[in-house]
Amino acid sequence: MPGRFSAARWERAYRRVVRTAFGRVPFYRDQWAAAGRALDEPEATPSAALAGQLHRLCPFALPFDASQEPSLWIGDGRELRDVLALTGAPRRTPVLEVRPAVLDRRTLTPAGPRYGVLLAPDARVVDEDRRHALNAAAHELASRAGRAIVVGERSALDAILPELDGVQVHTVERMTVALAVRDARLGDAPGARPGDVQDARRGDVQDARRGDVQDARRGDVQDARRGDVQDARRGDARGVRAVVVHDPHLGYFAGVHPACGRIHLLWRRFHARPAGRAVAVTALRRRRPVLVGVVPDGAEALDTLITAGCPEHGTPILSTH
Repeated sequence: MPGRFSAARWERAYRRVVRTAFGRVPFYRDQWAAAGRALDEPEATPSAALAGQLHRLCPFALPFDASQEPSLWIGDGRELRDVLALTGAPRRTPVLEVRPAVLDRRTLTPAGPRYGVLLAPDARVVDEDRRHALNAAAHELASRAGRAIVVGERSALDAILPELDGVQVHTVERMTVALAVRDARLGDAPGARPGDVQDARRGDVQDARRGDVQDARRGDVQDARRGDVQDARRGDARGVRAVVVHDPHLGYFAGVHPACGRIHLLWRRFHARPAGRAVAVTALRRRRPVLVGVVPDGAEALDTLITAGCPEHGTPILSTH
């Protein structure tokens, strides 16, 4: 995708993926067979319905063989890299991602940054000592650098951050789209300060703008306000100050832009269109698995989810108003 957003080019990229899906991928070919005719648009498919479908989501010429390769749901790290850039996370800082299982990956992408996995508190391990042993490599990575970006759900962050005492931490909260939309609504509530993200579970308001836009990658964050905010609490970065949107099958596909507080789609990698009262997301660069018209986890619970253009940045956002 080009550096500047073009709605026409975005739609053409989406159409190319749709043609590939209907022409080469069993899961989408079967939609034609079920309908008894050629379809112009793929049926919107809830993300949960994709579980166990990898063998049908890969092109005929590139089938998935579970005995020969790891699960394709693991992803390659590029979406996480891009969504962290969108939220203004600091560059060249080790990334620690909370996951349910260990992952043999030393860098987020071949070009970096350094990467480690922190097992979630509820990960299936023999005991707590074993979890700490498996987390030791990630702790060492953060300690050597003296700083780290930590990505995970709020409950996991609350449990894990005390283990990183002495490390300058930039926390990034991972949410479903439903939770992210809810927090965005609360941030727009009367009396809320611009850029604030209210945590309804705890009733507090975290400043989502401080320190989030420095070092944003020009190619990844369009018109990010450079120097918008300095970290006023360096060395005590325990509050959640960035939000990324995640789905178990789509992966990381959106994040809250610190300059405007809106949920921005990673439009270079994903397309989104209205699907009834939800939204259907298509991965534009994935070849295995091919993901077209996927309703993200939690989107069904929203009253209405639409795609629109950000009035400040002109790129696609997810919104309910």
